[in-house]
This record gives sequence, structure tokens and C-alpha cells, in this order.
Amino acid sequence: MLRNHEAEAIRDRIRDATDIVDLVSEHVQLARRGRNFLGLCPFHEEKTPSFNVNPDRQFYHCFGCGVGGDVFKFIQEIDRVTFVEAVKFLAERAGIALPERSGPSREETEAADELYRANDLAQKYFHHLLLKDDVGTSARTYLQTRRLTDETIAHFGLGYAPPEWDALLKVGGRRGLSPQILERAGLALPRSKGSGHYDRFRDRIAFPIANLSNRTIAFGARTLQADQQPKYLNSPETPIYHKGRVLYGLADTRDAIRRRDAALVVEGYMDLISLAQAGIRHVVATSGTALTEDHGRLLARYARQVVLLFDGDAAGSTAAMRACEALLGTGLDARVVSLPAEHDPDSFVQEHGPDALLKRAENAQSVLDFYLKQLAQQHDLSSIEGKARAAEKLKPLLAKPRDAVRRDLLLREVAERLSVDEQSLRHDLQTALRRPQQSRKAVAEPSPIAAPDPPRHELEFIGLLLNFPQLIPQTTREFAHDSLSDARTQALCRALFNRHAHGKAINLGTIISELQNDELARLVAQCAAQGFDEEQVERQWRDYLLYFQKNALQRRIANARQALAGASDESEIAHISAELVALNQERQAVVAQQSP
Repeated sequence: MLRNHEAEAIRDRIRDATDIVDLVSEHVQLARRGRNFLGLCPFHEEKTPSFNVNPDRQFYHCFGCGVGGDVFKFIQEIDRVTFVEAVKFLAERAGIALPERSGPSREETEAADELYRANDLAQKYFHHLLLKDDVGTSARTYLQTRRLTDETIAHFGLGYAPPEWDALLKVGGRRGLSPQILERAGLALPRSKGSGHYDRFRDRIAFPIANLSNRTIAFGARTLQADQQPKYLNSPETPIYHKGRVLYGLADTRDAIRRRDAALVVEGYMDLISLAQAGIRHVVATSGTALTEDHGRLLARYARQVVLLFDGDAAGSTAAMRACEALLGTGLDARVVSLPAEHDPDSFVQEHGPDALLKRAENAQSVLDFYLKQLAQQHDLSSIEGKARAAEKLKPLLAKPRDAVRRDLLLREVAERLSVDEQSLRHDLQTALRRPQQSRKAVAEPSPIAAPDPPRHELEFIGLLLNFPQLIPQTTREFAHDSLSDARTQALCRALFNRHAHGKAINLGTIISELQNDELARLVAQCAAQGFDEEQVERQWRDYLLYFQKNALQRRIANARQALAGASDESEIAHISAELVALNQERQAVVAQQSP
């Protein structure tokens, strides 16, 4: 277990090694404005830039929506991950090894590193063969017939696995990667007869699959031969690749998804690449598996709406129905686009263009509309028997929403659309939902309404201390944090005083990390973003002290007046009256010291 000062030292090393401008620039287009950088906020829609990045203090703040923090907070917010996950990501990005703690053993970590190295080698090798070697000519020709540009091929790192049985094994051997490592990475298979291994992917176009850190963890591979089966061959599950929790392209498209607050989900690698090349960036694809609830929860980090964009044939419709059931369990607004039977997303956008596809996405069907349309093709919904069968098939769908309100609304609409008795349908569903109480997850309580920000003067005062920490020693001698009226600014002031008392530097990022409170972290960044005239700092600081001292006295005077109104004993009345006189005199003395 790391001591607090050791953990802080590691965080400081990571923070110092991470340029916040470079980090934010991976997600936001920034332009220099004086000493700061300015761009459009990635956390809310805006047309006029209000997102500021301060390279000197290494923090960001949006004057539009109020978000702010250091590099760790940015990764937490942009990728919707925990603080620990943000630390791990930035440590890896900076090449800083984190000390061992409870979690994977050294052996497990080293084994995972070998798998990453194997997949990274395979991606670079396949990519080189596709672009630079004569063996990749047929693959390049095929991709050209699919209208992929050289820029798109390079952007998605596409490659070509050669037809030899052991080409990658030989390359891996020269790089110190044994056949056993390549097998664990899903890149090689043991021979069924005799000893030895052979390459899993041969004579196929390779689509590298990356995790959210943009590291290659697996491959999807398409055959070039019409008679070669299967058409697509995917990496198996490995310690670093779990199909049900990985979405193809998300590392590249998550910013676009966040900006649109919506994700288009397609089934094929080529579908995603074709749409991205056409300018439709808010898209992801499943990788060799049906859409799962884990996929839905992953998407819920970035968007509230998911639009399923599957092939227009019967298989695509069946896959869309299964995906709808998975997404309803996540609370996402799930919708479905029905493409013409002869089209998949790739062919549709090639023939009709991106605007036509986006228009269909905007007018996508609700899950219930889509389901009823599919059921109408199987049952006569004008007959009693057909309605009964449709209602029976809809019960699993009705049971999916986890919050009672959403489930109730869906049930009412089904009853109305099928013209069946709502109470009977409700009774049947309740029967189906009965299970041990402990197996149910509690419904999350609604978020409380956010409290208004603290008074402006209090935020400015904390900002003054953050920007000019040399004022803190004298402040602690002349000022009590409870002179502030808001509990949040009191907490921030107390945090600054505590750091000074323990001889710690006033480091914005460290303070944000230590607070472990999103609201206080936001306010710290908001305070730090305040601007001050450096030549007037001493006078401003003194004016703030007098202002808060006067306000504190006014509150004491108000309390004394209230106590006086309720007093009945003559001695008590005399005591409170004397206190009021003294407080008013003290207040007048403070007012006399304030700048005009």
C-alpha cells in the first residue's frame, strides 16, 4: 500500500510529464489566445469558444458550462473513467511505471504486455505488407474497388496477412515472441498433427481492433477468395480482448459521438470505415459478436441515444431485434434504421450519399415501432390470436428496462398499440418479473437539483489565493475560513490552509485530486480561472478580507437582533444590547478601512 505522500509524488510526476495542451488537443482544436489556449468545449454544444486551457497552471476551465480541472480530471470526464483509470492511462501515455499494488501480479502484467506487443507487431507487419510489399497488391486492389482512399487505409491501420502458413510466426520469432505468446494473443494456432504452430490469419485483409487507449488488442480479417470460408475471421477471446466489451472504432470516434450525443451502431468493419470516410464520424461497430448490455453501458458513457444501422435483410433485422433488447436494459434511447433489403450501410452510403443516411438516422424508428413492424410480418395483428402471440413475444422486451417508470410507459404503449387490456398485460409481466429481491439491482435515485454557485466574491477570493499562494500564510493569521458564507468555499479555503500548515505546495492538480468531489473540483478550476491585476493584488486581497469580515459581522448582528427580540430577562436583554453596540462599532471600523 502506497503512503499518501508517495501516491502524491507519483501523481505529480505524471502531471509534470503530461502537457495539458497536448492532451486536450487530441480532443479539441485549440488556438492560442495570449498566455492561454481557447477552443470549443467538448462537454457541451457551443458555437463561440469558451473552453480555456492554461499551460502555466496546467488546468482547463469552460466559462460556458463550468467544467474544469487538471489532466486527470480531463481524462475522467472525456473518457468517463474513474480517477484510478485516468492515472493508469496517463502513466502509460507518459511512459511512467506505476508501483505494484493490489491487483494483477507482476507475472500477469508482463504476460499482458507480451500480448499487446504481439498484436502491435502484427498490425505493423500487416500494414507494411499492404502498403509497401508486392504481396499486398491483390489486397490493395480489392480495397480500391471498395473505394477506400489511401488516407482512410492509413488512418485505420488496415493491413494484409500473407498466405504463408508461418509468415507472422517467423517475424515474431525474430522479435523475441515465441509461438506460445502468439497463440495466447490469438495470432497463431497449434497444429492438430505433430508439433508446431501456424498463423491464424492468412491471405486476408486485417482490420486491427483497438482498446480505448488505442492499443491493438485483436483483429478482424476478411478473405479475398470467394470460396474461402468463413468470410470474416475474428480473433478469439484473450486476456486483453473481450468481444462483448469492445466496440470497433470507438477509440477513434468517441469524441464525435460525444459531440452528437448519439452513436450509430453498425455490424461490419467496412461499414464503419465507409461511413467515416464519407464524413459520418459518430459510428461504432461490433466485432464478431452481437451487441451486448456491456456494449450499451460503454456507449452510455458518451451518448444518450444509440441508432442501430444494420443490414436491410432478414439477418440484419434479427440482429437488430436482439440488440434492442440489450440496449433497453441500459436506459439508452435506442432507435432503429430500416435500410432497403438490398443494402448494408456501406452500399447505401456509396449509392445514396451520407446526407441520405443521416436523414434516415434522424427519422429512426423507436424500438417498439421496429418490433411491431417485425411482428406484423409474422402475425396478423388484426386478429385476436395474432395480438396474443405478439404480446407474448413482447414480454421479454417489456421486462428489459431497469427503471420502473420507463417500463411502465413502454407497457402502456404496447397495450394501446395492440388493443389489449393493460391490467392483464401488467399482471402477466409482474408474474414474469418475480424473482428473489436480492437479485434485483436498486433503481438509482434521481440526481438532486444542482445548487447555485457560491457568491462571486468568495470564488474570486479563493482564486486570488490559488493564483498568488504567497498570500496564504498571512491569510491564515488574519482570516477564518468560516467567515465565508458558503460551505463549499469554506471547504476550499480549509483545504488551502491545511496544505500550508503541512508545508505542501499549492498545486492545483493535487488539490483537485485530493478533494475527490466533482462539485468542489469544478469550483476549484472556476476559481483558478479568475483574472487579476498583479499590480493590485495586495489591495484586492486586503479588500476581500475586510469585505468578508464586514459580512461576518453583519450575520452576527442579525443573529443578535433575533436573540434580542426573543429575550425576556432584563439581564439577558442588557447583555445582548451591549453586544450589539460592540458589533456595530466593530462593523463601522471595518467599513472605514475599505477602499472607496
